[in-house]
Amino acid sequence: MIAQSLTRHEQWVALVLLAMAGAWLLPALEQPAAYHDFADNRTLLGIANAGDVLSNAAFALVGLVGFVQLRRGARVLGPAVRASLYFFFTGLFLTALGSAHYHLDPTNATLVLDRLPMTIAFAGVFGAVVGERVSTRSAFAALAAMLAIGLASVIYWKYTDNVSPYVAVQFGGIAGLILILATTRRGAEALPWWSLIAWYALSKLVEMGDKAIWDASGALVAGHLIKHLAAAMAGFVVAHALGRAAPRSAPSADDSGQAARERQR
Repeated sequence: MIAQSLTRHEQWVALVLLAMAGAWLLPALEQPAAYHDFADNRTLLGIANAGDVLSNAAFALVGLVGFVQLRRGARVLGPAVRASLYFFFTGLFLTALGSAHYHLDPTNATLVLDRLPMTIAFAGVFGAVVGERVSTRSAFAALAAMLAIGLASVIYWKYTDNVSPYVAVQFGGIAGLILILATTRRGAEALPWWSLIAWYALSKLVEMGDKAIWDASGALVAGHLIKHLAAAMAGFVVAHALGRAAPRSAPSADDSGQAARERQR
């Protein structure tokens, strides 16, 4: 009965969320101890691992810019998209604090405070995309579900050392976004989600090349610092777009369906 009341795209969103919730059924995966071994461990002005600590200022700056742009209201946004973006920029700002704390003393215990706000940012993006491309009602549900699943995955990892659910939420969420973006029309709000995904993908690539980039640059810069800047750019492209009025575009699938229903009345 519930499934029949959902549109086709809302059913896709529900399936993505169910798939991520099912991550707890995946084989257990421990957090590798080598994860905390970063290439750049230089101290600057008494700050340990200064490059990886100070580069988190980019997240705080983007979070603040996003808040300002939302308050200015240059771009008309639906209620679900606006609410989700507040979560997104809040997550980015808190990530700056949590990640800086983590990099001062990289351990599993401090990594928890890095990952918790990241799941808030993930949920905000997911909710905003669903709000723009699918429907308002499914966006609020998706935002709440992603917040619950994401935060639970970090807490679960903290007490079990099983990182599988968190990995599934992070990469499954991106896969879900790509699926939604590829199968729906651009909404009237038309925020640059593909650019956000591209910058995020770049951040993961340079993160994996942390030491290789450090060696190639002659110990000038490491991949993890560049990762922070690239991930912050993923947020900045959205914050920047909020400062401009939305371009005219085709209505979303949900808007088209709604218009058709109105004509039939």
